[in-house]
Amino acid sequence: MSIELESPEHAAKRAQEAGEDDNEAYRFGRPPEGLPYFDPPAPTRVTDPAGVKVEILDFTKKQDRLRFMDVADPIYEGDSNYIAPLRMHTMKFLDPGKNPAYENIEVRPMVAVQGGRDVGRMSVQIDRAYNEYHDTKAAFFGFFECVNDRKVAHAMLNDAVRWLKEKGIEEVFGPANFTLNHQAGLLVENFDRPAFVEETYNPRYYEELFRSFGFGKAKDLLAWWIELADGMETKNRARVARIAERIKKREGITIRHIDMSKLEQEFEIIYELYLAAWQKNWGFAPLTKKEIMWLMADLKDVAVPELVLFVEVKGRTVGFCATLPNVNEKLPKNGRLLPFAWTKLLFGGIKKTKHGRLYTLGMLPEYRKRGLESMMFAETVVRGKAAGFTAGEIGWTLEDNDLINRAIESMDGTLDRRYRILGMKLGSAPGPEGASA
Repeated sequence: MSIELESPEHAAKRAQEAGEDDNEAYRFGRPPEGLPYFDPPAPTRVTDPAGVKVEILDFTKKQDRLRFMDVADPIYEGDSNYIAPLRMHTMKFLDPGKNPAYENIEVRPMVAVQGGRDVGRMSVQIDRAYNEYHDTKAAFFGFFECVNDRKVAHAMLNDAVRWLKEKGIEEVFGPANFTLNHQAGLLVENFDRPAFVEETYNPRYYEELFRSFGFGKAKDLLAWWIELADGMETKNRARVARIAERIKKREGITIRHIDMSKLEQEFEIIYELYLAAWQKNWGFAPLTKKEIMWLMADLKDVAVPELVLFVEVKGRTVGFCATLPNVNEKLPKNGRLLPFAWTKLLFGGIKKTKHGRLYTLGMLPEYRKRGLESMMFAETVVRGKAAGFTAGEIGWTLEDNDLINRAIESMDGTLDRRYRILGMKLGSAPGPEGASA
């Protein structure tokens, strides 16, 4: 199984089976019958971008990781909505000696040089765990940054495609830093505010750079906005809360927050839920226990325990969701911290933000469609208000996850941002010598 570039016929059939009308499909960005769902453009590639040199980096070298990160700064100069990722965290994430993801992936990082300056960067990676899980030959690209110049973008993409073909890869998707288990998606709608914690952000022109090379849409990821300020309570939200209380009493349901004194045991529960609840999700590939523990160890520094929730049915833990304070509000825009500044932020109220982001929710398959998802959303709203949030974001969600998307709408969530995973079959890409295959 691989990530499918969904055909119009399949999209129409799925919509028909779901009982959707045309307007229903359009609400979540799925074209109705007769319109293309995946519509890769006719490429206008630059196969020999004169004046652009691609240099391959070695992430085991600190200077190469620093060089890779520095490419982004001039690209976002003057963009008031750009907040650079914390450099110390990015340095650690990119380091093969520290990030356990490297045990399953092969990474080719690169920068594009023009006129003696670094003007673009990207990585391309092969995730062996993903390919084994789906029995496919796919790869991902990520960490893409580029000036608004097709020659530069295509020089990097040409190099990536040549390398992937030499490795026997048949299709490529992204952006994903490094996989869909990490930060993923190209922002394509609503560039009017900074990214929330663990979200991507990019200039508007990036999608055109990819489409001009032959990439098309594989899947959209949705981010939802929900108001929490005093006076913003709604009848829908109150109704969901009342129903949730009735179901809790009738079904023996409890919702509890994470016990920080028993983190090892709690992480074990999260890992088991992750494997069971996400296994059939689009694009899923299981993280190793080592990987997920490493990622959660980072997030626990900024997590608010009362917003990391488990739902239990008659004593059995069947679901999990986590909301993070939007710490991006407190970070320096350039991502640079002086020594000990992170510790100062942690003890100086970095968790006390105006907004939060519900960034993950999973439910065991046999407990879905029982109202538990709405129950967890309702509980998160109550706890988010208590934490001082005036608004929040939920996401991302898959565009065709109607169960979750409708549950969010029932809480008066509104579609706010759209991220896109792009894909391309390498049979339509330049061959190893630069000629079209």
